[in-house]
Amino acid sequence: MKNLYQQTTQAFYFSLIFYIGAIVLFLLKVSIAPILFSFALLVSLIWIFLTIREIMLSGRIANSERLLLIIFIILLNIFAGLVYFFLLRKRVVLDQNKKK
Repeated sequence: MKNLYQQTTQAFYFSLIFYIGAIVLFLLKVSIAPILFSFALLVSLIWIFLTIREIMLSGRIANSERLLLIIFIILLNIFAGLVYFFLLRKRVVLDQNKKK
């Protein structure tokens, strides 16, 4: 099965950018802010599914850690994404650059 390492990262960053943009537009009281926020939620859902896929396919972590990571990702969304991508991801999957 194709490895989706880069796509997961890109989906997270797009989600983060759309959330920040939606918050700024809400603060400026721009009428399209709810639409941008809805789009951010959709992209966020995509990266959550891709992240759960990474966690489930990982052979480097125990089942109890898998369960805790999945609950953490689902419940805390963007905050969990920041923690996962900057602190935990190297432990879950091998870095693409190191494999080649």
